[in-house]
Amino acid sequence: MAKKKMNYLNLGEDWKVTNVRKLEWGTFFTLVLPGLQLFNLRVVPGSEEYDAFISVPEDKGKDGKWYKRYLLYLSDEDQAAIIEAVDEILDEEYEKEKAAGRKARK
Repeated sequence: MAKKKMNYLNLGEDWKVTNVRKLEWGTFFTLVLPGLQLFNLRVVPGSEEYDAFISVPEDKGKDGKWYKRYLLYLSDEDQAAIIEAVDEILDEEYEKEKAAGRKARK
């Protein structure tokens, strides 16, 4: 049986990252596309075993297992661009908090 070709979401030029918030259990953000906003996406930090990646929201089922709310297929390049945008926003927020004399979360 032939392997199906994966169709990735084409981000193009008209997207942005908003509502970035770093919490104890991860960095969450909203991806804004023309006519669509994907809330509560999360950047999972990389390790020695894997690179950083984007995870979609999950809900716990009645059976105790976790299920993704939806699937999001991004190319490696688009995923890296989104993670970079999230990191840039975190860096900007860190610098603002540091300049204001507040303890930053970074």
